[in-house]
Amino acid sequence: MKSILSWLAAAASLIGLFFTLRPLEGGLTATQVGFVCLVVLIFGAAAVADIRDELRRAAKTYKTDADINAYMYAMLRKSGKCDVCSRDASWITEKRIYAILQQKASRGELTFLVHHATHEIRALAQLGAEVIEYGALGFNPVTRFTVVNAGNKASSYVAIGRKKPNEPHIIEELDASHPTYSMAQDLIRSIRAANDQSKKN
Repeated sequence: MKSILSWLAAAASLIGLFFTLRPLEGGLTATQVGFVCLVVLIFGAAAVADIRDELRRAAKTYKTDADINAYMYAMLRKSGKCDVCSRDASWITEKRIYAILQQKASRGELTFLVHHATHEIRALAQLGAEVIEYGALGFNPVTRFTVVNAGNKASSYVAIGRKKPNEPHIIEELDASHPTYSMAQDLIRSIRAANDQSKKN
């Protein structure tokens, strides 16, 4: 919504500037008309792209596990490195999702931070995924999230889910400028540091 309002304000400013600079007498030359059209096209394309991106990142509701899995599949298929923080990541068992995770693991693009590793997660570790089990460290985070395109701040975001009793599941995507993204990164670093210290001991 903020993005839409910002572009509307920018459009109003552009229109105001146009009428301010427009000659009082006579029409615009062909060059001026062409320039105005070019500016309008560039402005419109940028506005549409920005608004479309904001709508895509807006919180979305998923009523069934199948809907959630479809979202996770699409997200993983289009992304680079992913850091997954989950209790047991039970959603990875779907065949097409697991196939993508296998590819990511073999490319070193997958990290799991889980309370305990399942058979599927241990198999991904064998393929190259980094797996940190925080249960033995005394951690038990309530938050479940995935940092998408981890390590690339320009395109990275955190996909975080929430659900109240008797209500649909909501997933929101927050970019690297959002405080929640920073908190997710801090939690990952804390778990990783505790795990490294545990290995030393």
